[in-house]
Amino acid sequence: MKSSTPYSFSATLNLPIKEADAVVRTALKEEGFGVISEIDMAAKLKEKLDVDYPPSIILGACNPNLAYQAMQYNPDVALALPCNIVLREEDESTIVSALLPSVALKPFEGLQVQESSCTAEESLSRVFDALTSS
Repeated sequence: MKSSTPYSFSATLNLPIKEADAVVRTALKEEGFGVISEIDMAAKLKEKLDVDYPPSIILGACNPNLAYQAMQYNPDVALALPCNIVLREEDESTIVSALLPSVALKPFEGLQVQESSCTAEESLSRVFDALTSS
């Protein structure tokens, strides 16, 4: 079962991060999201600060239809795109989390933007349901 906070969805997968990454990408694709960016945080922190950090990846996920719809009403919505999906390995499992679109888009004016955020949130909720049911 997925868990949530007032600002995020979360799920724990009993998989190492590389296997979890593939599962997450598949679940995102099923809901119309594509991964348009990827940041290996452990590698970047090692490169920039010479510190060791547990495996952690940030996937920039975007549903182009929803993004376009929201940006038609308020171009500043692009400031909150893409949706970040964070994978972090802990104790041989991977914790997957994402900021709720309604939280990310709350500052932006326009009923249509808020409607788009609700649609995106419903879709992202299904992604997390799929992650916890597999």
